[in-house]
Amino acid sequence: MGLGGCYSCIKYLLFAFNLVFWLAGCALLAVGIWAVVDPESLTSKIKNDDIKMYFTAAASVLIAVGAVIMFVGFCGCCGAIRESQCMLATFFVFLFLFFILLLAIGIWLFAGKDTLKDVYRQALQKQINKWKDSGYDLNNEFSKYVKLQQDEFNCCGTGSMPLYGYEGLVMPKCTIKQSTTGQNCQDAVFKRIDSNLVVVGGVAIGLGVIMLLGMIFSMMLCCAIRDVEHV
Repeated sequence: MGLGGCYSCIKYLLFAFNLVFWLAGCALLAVGIWAVVDPESLTSKIKNDDIKMYFTAAASVLIAVGAVIMFVGFCGCCGAIRESQCMLATFFVFLFLFFILLLAIGIWLFAGKDTLKDVYRQALQKQINKWKDSGYDLNNEFSKYVKLQQDEFNCCGTGSMPLYGYEGLVMPKCTIKQSTTGQNCQDAVFKRIDSNLVVVGGVAIGLGVIMLLGMIFSMMLCCAIRDVEHV
């Protein structure tokens, strides 16, 4: 005996939601694999090992997250359309774990903002030091990375003195005066982040609400299926 009434509507809504969820997982997985294996991808073109490590790690995370989302979406789709309590319960557990993870990341980012800023400062300073060791070559990967950060965020270095200057040579668009009195890059980056916190927070809240609805609907279906089977 199948589900009827509003439960039938919830069943197909949950199926549609998980189909989109599964397709999103496919997209993340495809992008991650492309970034790793395609010789024409950005990751493959980066010559600096330190910078390439971050992009490779990000691509690996995309692959892992995409695979998990595909699995969860599959469980949700099959659980809804086949009215399987086991698959719906699996979907609920993974969605609950995602919700806890999202909450934990939000708390960690809020509490560890200063730590993240220091990590960014150290990473940028490392590139500046390597640029210095290369004789301040303006055409190598180190200078291009630093210049990209400075041009994007309209900043100069990390605030560590001395920043630049090798017999009067400085980075383009970053003068000696700017490097001593201007805004350092870690402050500029996090100021940009702060200015977009409303958008980030809105997206996070939206995801949280969607996850809660998914958990509520899956449990409602589980209970309805159990009741029908016991009739």
